Amino acid sequence: MQVSVVASREGLEEALAVRFAVFVDEQGVSPDMERDAQDDDARTVHVLVHADDGAVLGTGRLLAPHTDEFHADHGAMDPANPHIGRLAVLAAARGTGAGRVLMGALEAEALARHGVDGCVRVELSAQDQAMPFYARLGYVAHGDGYLDEGIPHHDAYKDVVAR
Repeated sequence: MQVSVVASREGLEEALAVRFAVFVDEQGVSPDMERDAQDDDARTVHVLVHADDGAVLGTGRLLAPHTDEFHADHGAMDPANPHIGRLAVLAAARGTGAGRVLMGALEAEALARHGVDGCVRVELSAQDQAMPFYARLGYVAHGDGYLDEGIPHHDAYKDVVAR
């Protein structure tokens, strides 16, 4: 597997295609709600993971701290922390480690871009069914659960430390 930071419009379109396949087609999220202004914000980092044959397996994004539009909708989040979101792995690639690779890349980007003294607190909003995955990666759920697009979610955080 190879992971890369999206550096082109074509890469962003690949990321969006994965998100729409997972969130809109599989889970019934409204297409109008899946794509937002944060996708085009210059501070947002999108990553893709590809199989060795070049096939796209998954995507995720990192929002910079103080992304006001996002935090207006997610009041439990601390706007001083970067936020990982829109993590999506195609059905055929689940269980291959693609999600773990994506999270490692997003955490590394958060540390490199927003870390202070080799540490950064990263937050995310996860579907409840995915919480065991995030817990295995060291994320701690906090706050009350809520519905986002009719899907139960919880917020979680992790302190990422340089190795």
